[in-house]
Amino acid sequence: MNRVLGNWLGAALACSVFVVGPQAAAMAKTANKIDDRAATAAAVSDEGIYQLYKNRSWRWGNHGAAYFAVSKRQFTAWSTEGSKSYGEGLWFIPGQGKMCFRATWRGSWGAKPSLSCFEHRQAGKVIYQRKSPGGAWYEFRNRYGKSDLRNGDYASRKVKRFKAKL
Repeated sequence: MNRVLGNWLGAALACSVFVVGPQAAAMAKTANKIDDRAATAAAVSDEGIYQLYKNRSWRWGNHGAAYFAVSKRQFTAWSTEGSKSYGEGLWFIPGQGKMCFRATWRGSWGAKPSLSCFEHRQAGKVIYQRKSPGGAWYEFRNRYGKSDLRNGDYASRKVKRFKAKL
């Protein structure tokens, strides 16, 4: 029985390498194109970064959201990645196309201060973003203006609920 299972798993693995291999190569090729485009794009101006984030929420799929308030540059976020947590702090623009937020994240595991920064470059209407330092570039806003940023606060209400439970 173990031998049959082993042969079946080996065959499945071989097939997955055959099927996934070209997909992985295509994804790597796309990533290289994005890296090349971002490398030749211009850093977004401080005013551009401010306009991009002010009073908007960055939605992280179904796993969380962050709100960038203009008032006192408050940063509020929640996440369910791993376990439920929320972060509160400040967001700021240090220049050269960067946006950072300094927050204290709290969850059932306690509290942890954190600093995260993201670089932004623009080519035409497209804005590329990567976590700084050294993250992979990706299309943050496409040529049609579509991005994960939404007008309004998609974070504070959930943060209040998380606070009450934690």
